Amino acid sequence: MRKGFAGLVVLAAVAAAHPISARVDRQAPAKGASVRLYVLDGGILTIKEPTGFGLTRAEVKETDMVSPAFLIVHPTGSLLWDTGLGDHLIGRPASETMVGAFGQTVSASLKGQLMAIGNAPAQITYLALSHMHFDHVGNANDYATATWLVQRPEWAAMFGDQVSPSNAAAVRYSALRNAKTRILDGDYDVFGDGTVVIKSTPGHTPGHQSLFVRLARSGAVVLSGDLYHYPEERTLNRMPAREATEGLTAVSRANLDAFIKTASAQLWIQHDLVHWRELKKSPSFYD
Repeated sequence: MRKGFAGLVVLAAVAAAHPISARVDRQAPAKGASVRLYVLDGGILTIKEPTGFGLTRAEVKETDMVSPAFLIVHPTGSLLWDTGLGDHLIGRPASETMVGAFGQTVSASLKGQLMAIGNAPAQITYLALSHMHFDHVGNANDYATATWLVQRPEWAAMFGDQVSPSNAAAVRYSALRNAKTRILDGDYDVFGDGTVVIKSTPGHTPGHQSLFVRLARSGAVVLSGDLYHYPEERTLNRMPAREATEGLTAVSRANLDAFIKTASAQLWIQHDLVHWRELKKSPSFYD
């Protein structure tokens, strides 16, 4: 009881320091400007068996996963969505970088890719992580100067009093504890004009979120986070056993599918290596 109360006190203090607001600071977009979506290389996860995701090897076309990051450039600011595996892994073989059964391979610096398109860490307006797992937060500390957009339950899972001391990913996002933070309670319109909207999709983690981006020429896109890992999870209606038992992921998937249909959006399953190979990579972009 005491530990639970302490966690509520900590979260309340954070909310007081960084008040929740549905209001977004608006400024007039530059004339003729449009939203751009850059696809960034965050590394590859080597996975021999997909059984942890409710699938057999025979059912999955490609078992390895990509761990991308995305930069959304809006006329009034920018949003970095996820941060890949981590620049600290560059040049190391997967056999030396195992996290459980997952090997990690990084060949390109996320910071370097962003610098190449004129976006140094201090120039990023917002940072949003789909969730707290190691393959999405590898470079998070580099972007702690941005305003961090995080669901209330995810902040508690990352920094509350119940956090496991064995959480190896925590060192990669530790700087976010003191970052300028906007605590979210559900969906959030990042720039206030409906073009970039965080969608609350809990289940994989307590405050998991996905991202909607409306592009003028390419159409609307939804970035999945880890709501799905493989496309076969969607076509065969599979998911990790814990998530299937708890039921939240199924509800989030149904809600997001309904939204995707209404918005006439494409779903990009972030970890899908087959789809990743088809995408234009930064410095090219979708607009």
